[in-house]
Amino acid sequence: MTTSSHAHPPAEPSAGWHVVVPVKDTSHGKSRLARAVGSDRTELSAAIATDTLAAAAAAVGPDHLVLVTSDAGLAARWRTRGVHVVADPGTGLNEAVSAGMRHAGPGARVAALLGDVPSLDAASLRSALEAAAYVEESFVPDADGTGTVLRCGRGFTPRFGTDSAARHEADGAVRLDLPLPRLRTDVDDARSLARARRLGLGLATRTVLEHRASGWIRSMQATVHRFDPETHTGSVLRDDGVELRFEAPAFEASGLRLLRLGQRLTVEVVDDLVIALHIVGVGPGQPIR
Repeated sequence: MTTSSHAHPPAEPSAGWHVVVPVKDTSHGKSRLARAVGSDRTELSAAIATDTLAAAAAAVGPDHLVLVTSDAGLAARWRTRGVHVVADPGTGLNEAVSAGMRHAGPGARVAALLGDVPSLDAASLRSALEAAAYVEESFVPDADGTGTVLRCGRGFTPRFGTDSAARHEADGAVRLDLPLPRLRTDVDDARSLARARRLGLGLATRTVLEHRASGWIRSMQATVHRFDPETHTGSVLRDDGVELRFEAPAFEASGLRLLRLGQRLTVEVVDDLVIALHIVGVGPGQPIR
């Protein structure tokens, strides 16, 4: 963690923050998941936002949480819980964050948090806010290191979007590469949803997956086609010859130490991406072969 631009933190470093969470209307959210989850997209989007807001409220209290949204249902539910709700101006993510910052008031310490972090827990957010209290301006990058999940400071210009980490750093914000995967895993596609699932999801998102995911998480048998033991990436062939790739997290979560070409596996697939690997006969409900 870089330690320039020192601030004078309060006695309780995680206190005093106003957390601003912009959430797109859930009927239009998560467009990149549409192919994977189909008609369940709206329900999944609402659940992801709910889990993010629940963790933020637990971390700082509802009176220090500002929800910026045009989603009437989400706004009504969280307003009754004491959360400040601000209308989304409808001109983009950064403008929504700015609207929440104005509501927090001039000079307020603001932490702008993405609204799609369903594995987030209160402890992770508090840890990030404690670290941010020691510098004037800071941000926490996403798991890939190029985006931003949390931008902290007073009166800053939010620059969320593609390559936002570089833009926030160019503004003088200190990059906080914290070991907080539950905070740094935002979900916008099948790959990131699989990452969040491995970390552990909040109650609302977990419930959607338990009741609906059987429709879009497919389990099948396949044959190992490629495997790189250094990167832990590779691919499998379905029985109809279609090649499906898998990334390192799927292999590393499997408990397997190595794969051999031609080996038979049971795989779980979302949107043609392998998100889990099992030895045939070891997965849930499978007979040993």
